[in-house]
Amino acid sequence: MMSKEIKNIESLIDSTIIKGLKDDLLTSEDNFKQLFDSSHVPQWMYDRDSLFLIFVNEAAINKYGYSEEDFLRMTILQIVPPEEAQKLILYNEFMKTTKEPFSVVSPHRTKNNERILVETSYFNIRHNNRQRILVISRDITEKIKLEQKISLLKAARQQKITRSTINGQEKERDQVGRKLDDNINQLLAAAMMYLEFARTNEQLRIEYIDRGKQILTKAINEIRSLSNSLAPPLLKDFGFKDSLEELISNYLKSQPLNINLVFDEKLDGVNQEIEILLFRIVQEQLNNILKHANAKNIQISLRVTDQIHLSIKDDGNGFNIAIPRKGSGITDMINRVELYNGSIELISQHQGGCMLKINIPYEINSKEREYATIFIVEDDPDDQEIITRAFAQMAPHYKITFLNDGKLLVDLLQTFPDNELPALIVLDYNMPLLNGLETLKVLELDNRFNKIPKIIYSSSSQNYIRNLCYSENAKAYITKGTTMDEIKVNTQEMLSFLPAHVPEYQAAAKVKAPSHC
Repeated sequence: MMSKEIKNIESLIDSTIIKGLKDDLLTSEDNFKQLFDSSHVPQWMYDRDSLFLIFVNEAAINKYGYSEEDFLRMTILQIVPPEEAQKLILYNEFMKTTKEPFSVVSPHRTKNNERILVETSYFNIRHNNRQRILVISRDITEKIKLEQKISLLKAARQQKITRSTINGQEKERDQVGRKLDDNINQLLAAAMMYLEFARTNEQLRIEYIDRGKQILTKAINEIRSLSNSLAPPLLKDFGFKDSLEELISNYLKSQPLNINLVFDEKLDGVNQEIEILLFRIVQEQLNNILKHANAKNIQISLRVTDQIHLSIKDDGNGFNIAIPRKGSGITDMINRVELYNGSIELISQHQGGCMLKINIPYEINSKEREYATIFIVEDDPDDQEIITRAFAQMAPHYKITFLNDGKLLVDLLQTFPDNELPALIVLDYNMPLLNGLETLKVLELDNRFNKIPKIIYSSSSQNYIRNLCYSENAKAYITKGTTMDEIKVNTQEMLSFLPAHVPEYQAAAKVKAPSHC
């Protein structure tokens, strides 16, 4: 009797367990279906043996133009152009040999035969006791077009800078040639003439020698002035401020002018490239004022906040900036400033004087100002340049270090003492040796890195990958923008995760970090 009761109890327990497993399975199936259907990225599932589609989500229907019924009558081979079908067969065979996800960029075609370039990821899954493959497809056509456009703009900009440099060199050579021919050669010829007179005229020899000496002294001063205008030695030997004061002094000797210089002492920390840039701009604008403005007073101001601000104001004739002017001076200045991600503004009106305003992002070297270091692990050079431009405009005071791979980051961090660790780590998801997810897992093994916020910055918007990254304690998963404005928003979001104790955090904290469930 007791044995029968035990068997009944065991049977009841078994049926309860089985029912619970069935319920869990149904719940899991419902959750998968809900996640699958709600994705904004086209997804479908196909049978690995027959290649026929089994499920397709709304995003795929909207993107490709087929109805759900159309899709479920198709194989995956019909989604690509005919010449790509053989590659899909090879991808499918490869998926039979691995458990890892596989991604590839390839062309797809829509119902109206439009070709689109997509990043496609394949995942092996078990569904209804059969081996299926989940496919996630992200259209990157616009991204590729944008990258091509950026590459063309970069090339055009470099050509413009090169052309401007060549024009500047030719302009300087022309000026040197004119000054040698018009001034120095004539002075030397006159000195030679007086020396000849002295050699043949004994009575006036001393007077002719003195005159020749005076002319040679003038020639020497002209050569020194010309030499300083080409490569001012004082920048290297005596410093930036003294060089500017010497430049101004040379103008004051030859012109009835009042030139006032306001110089911020913090500029002593500026590197020589920036010094030469600012020196040349001051020199070029002073030449412009002397040639065209008929000014009596000039105010030059150099100050520092989070940028270097240069302004040159005169009370001369002014001009209508809407009317094109001959000469390449302003163009040269614009190109020089743009090379350092700066901005330039010219304000003038007829009889109202002129003001040149220049702002250049730059971190002044100072022991009192130690800003946060941010490590960005990104192996694409174009993305590195775009991110650099975004940080230069949004937060130029932060120290940005680029690394090409997650493994390099892990190896490098091991060598850092605690007080030199970065304040923020940004990881691209797709990298060769250690991808973003794998890097997160490795960093979690060392308690020293747990307090550093880690962000995944990826071109993929797949929820599956996003959730995996959050499970490894990523603070955020940011999808890469495709325009400069979007990338600036990405940059602001990254900065919002900097710890509160980091210098300059307050500026970044104005951007509210998104909450993640």
